[in-house]
Amino acid sequence: MELLWGFFLVLIAGFFQGTFVLPMTLTKKWEWEHTWATFSLFGMLIFNWILTLIFIPNIFSVYSSVPSKDIVILILFGAGWGIGAILFGLGMDKLGLSLGYPIIMGLIASLGALIPLVVFFPDSLLAPKGLTLLTGTAIVIFGIILCSIAGSSKNKDKSLKSDRSSTEFVAGLFIAIFAGILSCFPNVGVAFGGNLINEAKRLGVSPTFAGNAVWAVFFTVGFIVNFAYCLYLILIHKNIHYLFSKSAKSNLGWGALMAIMWIGSFYLYGMSAVKLGKWGVMIGWPLFISLSIVVGNLWGVWKGEWKGAPQHARSLLNWGLLVLLCAVIIIALGNSL
Repeated sequence: MELLWGFFLVLIAGFFQGTFVLPMTLTKKWEWEHTWATFSLFGMLIFNWILTLIFIPNIFSVYSSVPSKDIVILILFGAGWGIGAILFGLGMDKLGLSLGYPIIMGLIASLGALIPLVVFFPDSLLAPKGLTLLTGTAIVIFGIILCSIAGSSKNKDKSLKSDRSSTEFVAGLFIAIFAGILSCFPNVGVAFGGNLINEAKRLGVSPTFAGNAVWAVFFTVGFIVNFAYCLYLILIHKNIHYLFSKSAKSNLGWGALMAIMWIGSFYLYGMSAVKLGKWGVMIGWPLFISLSIVVGNLWGVWKGEWKGAPQHARSLLNWGLLVLLCAVIIIALGNSL
């Protein structure tokens, strides 16, 4: 029964992760910065701390019990991830759901596993685990190349009003790649936050929720970076009055929904990993990432992002998606070694 619950939770988590950007496309009379600021405020700060205080009421005792350097390291990684989150949002805005999700999530899956191995166990890089992760990363890069060619082929059809220019596509591609690199920092942060997690367990926090001690600091720093950048855009664009438009109330609702699905996916996956036990890394993680990629891609197709695109471009996108899913499975196998 525990195993079934674990699979159920990871399925919901993957669906939420693949869907959380969708409400952003439904806001009206708001620019990117307004929606992303709302999402950051709710998800990275408000909901993050509500859940943290519910599951770890003694969170500040945990923080005071660990060396300050552990907190400083999390702050630095949180700032790096915050920049990655900004690029994630911008990349989705420029490339769309169907192309942005495979590229960014594929990089998150591969680098999130590879970087901790390189940092903590460099001698294992040429061992079976390291070679498997390197192979998975190489396949991710190949999948990204296929998706990129598909996006470029799509944009060559000038008759499509929805197509972006080649320059915008290339810019979006670079943004997505850097977003994937920096957005893998949560997994790296958890690797560096081992002392914090162990201290939380020692102070009586359930192992199911002990990892949330890391997220509280991590996402709070990410919020500061994201909110500051959005505020900067609002000021230079002089569009703060958009926040008080007639559609502001419904837009706030969409931003809150984004936040609930985003932060919920992390908590649900954390709970599912505990219930799945040894299957968490072997099956839970690839299922979580793969489902988020597939769901994000399907939402993009549903939104008409590839409507009227040449058949060969669609075919290349499907092949790229399949290659990335295979890479995620290989990476999960490497993690299980």
